[in-house]
Amino acid sequence: MEPAWAGAQGDDQRRVWAAVLRPAAADLAERAADIAAAANTYTGERLPDLLASPQALEVNRASTEASIRDFAEVLSAGADPAEAARLGSPTLAYAQDGAQHGLALTTLMRSYRLGHAATAQHMTAILSAHARDTDELNLAAELCSAWMFAYVDAALCLVEEVYTAERDRWQRSAAANQAETITTILAGKPIDAEVASRRLRYEVGRVHVAAIAWLDVHEEGRNTQSVLESAIRDIAAAIGTQKPLVYPLGILSVAAWIGSHSDVPSKVLDELRFRTATAPGVRVVVGEPARGLAGMRTSHSEALEAQRIAILAGEPAGSVTRYHSISLRAIATADIGQARAFVRRELGRLGASDETTRRLAATVKTYLDENCSRGRTAKRLHIHENTVAYRIRQAEEVLGRSLDRRNLELRVALTLSDLAAQTSPTPAATTDDISSGSLRPVT
Repeated sequence: MEPAWAGAQGDDQRRVWAAVLRPAAADLAERAADIAAAANTYTGERLPDLLASPQALEVNRASTEASIRDFAEVLSAGADPAEAARLGSPTLAYAQDGAQHGLALTTLMRSYRLGHAATAQHMTAILSAHARDTDELNLAAELCSAWMFAYVDAALCLVEEVYTAERDRWQRSAAANQAETITTILAGKPIDAEVASRRLRYEVGRVHVAAIAWLDVHEEGRNTQSVLESAIRDIAAAIGTQKPLVYPLGILSVAAWIGSHSDVPSKVLDELRFRTATAPGVRVVVGEPARGLAGMRTSHSEALEAQRIAILAGEPAGSVTRYHSISLRAIATADIGQARAFVRRELGRLGASDETTRRLAATVKTYLDENCSRGRTAKRLHIHENTVAYRIRQAEEVLGRSLDRRNLELRVALTLSDLAAQTSPTPAATTDDISSGSLRPVT
């Protein structure tokens, strides 16, 4: 087999391609996931605003991995990048999403260049493992660099074409007008309710329950929007409507508003579930019911806060987190630095992470939740009342005070202790992020 690319037609180039580059391409494909993760870190450090959330990082990582695998395939086949380069589905989706959400083309192109630059560093190490001597390594590195440059040039031309076509299509679409409407509503700017309802094809005067659904991982070939909308449809059906208003925040997350003509019972919100078989890996949060344009804003803001806490607490896939159930933790951790200092100050040694101390803290929390009833605490924890009394005495010794002192502060500190111990990731989006996108009712 001979390479078809014009840049590898010399005898030395063909020999090095067969002896070094082809086996290196196999290694590159095998290590694509790890290299993409490292490249993601490299890009994130240089474009922190672009990759400010876990979802944005994951989308960029998936796009980078797809490009690495495609280049490895081109290199292994000895193909001409100008003819063989293609955009994998994650890369294609990344470019289209950037066009829809107003990402500058220069920023998008720089993210690709940074990813390829980081990949090139790893490729040098891979080549070293296959070259027999310094001369062969130098020639292999020179040839591989030229091949990768040609590939990147071809790929970026494809990205620019996709971005431009999608931007032009988007600007002409009704979705752009709808996105502008939702941006206006969430920003609290004046807008006529009838006009907003007509543009959105969704009645804004009703009671709204805002929801956010998101995924942590991008899988090539998976229709993420369909998966996310499946979860939203289940949530909406449980509340009593078949046509929620859905707004993609990005490739891995959507916001939604579920309208109701009457008040939504609290019990219904407490028992919300969705089918994980049709929405695997999805997590959902919901705000509290509220009416009208102002209600759309407040419920969405609460959903964002619920998402922040769900991420901070590590809620599992398949979970539904209601703002009402986490409102204290949301308010108390608005400044996570102050929350951590508060927990350390109030708990002292009772905040230690060893198993014995954690058991004491859990017993104290249950004891306070049960209004200092040893009997109810013992029943909840499935232990003897004497054990409860012993642990309470131990906890008071550790605290250096009676549980009756600063009772409220102690309860709050215990409620926040697990959250304050975590590093706070950035949620998928904030209200300020919502400036454009595909906004539509799900049917």
